[in-house]
Amino acid sequence: MKRNIQGNIIAVSMANLRAKIMSVFFVFINIMLSIVPIAAQQPDSAYIRSYPQIIWATGYVSTNTLQVENDNNTFSPNYPINAGIGLGIRNTMVNFLLGHSIVPLKGDKYGKTKAVDLQVHSYGRHHLIDLYYQKYRGFFSEDENTLRLYPGLSVQQIGMEDTYIFNGNQFSAKAAFEQSEKQVLSAGSFLLGGGAYWHRMVPDSTQELLDAEPFNNVQLGINTGYAYSWVIDQHWFVTGMATAGANFGNETELAKKGRLKLYPTVMARASSVYHKDDWSIAFSMLIHNKAVYAPVNDLFTLTSLNMQLSFVKQLNYIFKKQE
Repeated sequence: MKRNIQGNIIAVSMANLRAKIMSVFFVFINIMLSIVPIAAQQPDSAYIRSYPQIIWATGYVSTNTLQVENDNNTFSPNYPINAGIGLGIRNTMVNFLLGHSIVPLKGDKYGKTKAVDLQVHSYGRHHLIDLYYQKYRGFFSEDENTLRLYPGLSVQQIGMEDTYIFNGNQFSAKAAFEQSEKQVLSAGSFLLGGGAYWHRMVPDSTQELLDAEPFNNVQLGINTGYAYSWVIDQHWFVTGMATAGANFGNETELAKKGRLKLYPTVMARASSVYHKDDWSIAFSMLIHNKAVYAPVNDLFTLTSLNMQLSFVKQLNYIFKKQE
């Protein structure tokens, strides 16, 4: 009976911890949403131009991966190349991408990775929202002489972030990473953001890897940074965006006891865009780096990387009205 009562107390405490973390995050999001006055939502036409077309269609190829570093060792998944399509309707909430894995990037000797990688990146006038769910199982480690496989190593993370763009009426994240607008004059902006994250790591029991049992980790944090788009000529511009900050949290059993640690975090985005009157081509990259501690104070670094080459076509109508 005593064990059951303790188990219930632990379950309730964990639920309360997660609820508190999520409630604090959503309060932070509401505060950030309230920063922007309604009148500031219109872009400065001297810096940002809209396409006259109503719809944009996208075709792309991309790669996503999640790497783990521990004690000077790097563990990588045999991640795939993806291909997909997308559609957006201007001045509405309709904007989506659909993708499918094609082939693993490396051969069979690097093992097999089972991966679920779902990401949503919403680029608004003043708010950039990132949501993701990533689960990778099956990694390898390679040095100059040895290739080792870790089929049982599993890493899972869920996260959401909101980044406020102070100068969103002149700097366009939509132009840089969505190609639904044009950046016609160089501009930059300071950034302020925050996020909530949950991680789970399961070491490979078949290898002498990582002196830790499976564990969960929760974090909540804030970051700041800067973004800049450099317009090279009337058709080409490049963009860089970087934030750095700190998260607080710990392994869930320790966090519920108030034993919190500080974790550094860094996120960087970059893109290069060439655009014409009704089409554009772009290469973009996103890197997100976070630290995670196991209960035995073992430090892990998780690095999420996304690279994408996309072609965007601007359209007036999918179906033309009959005369």
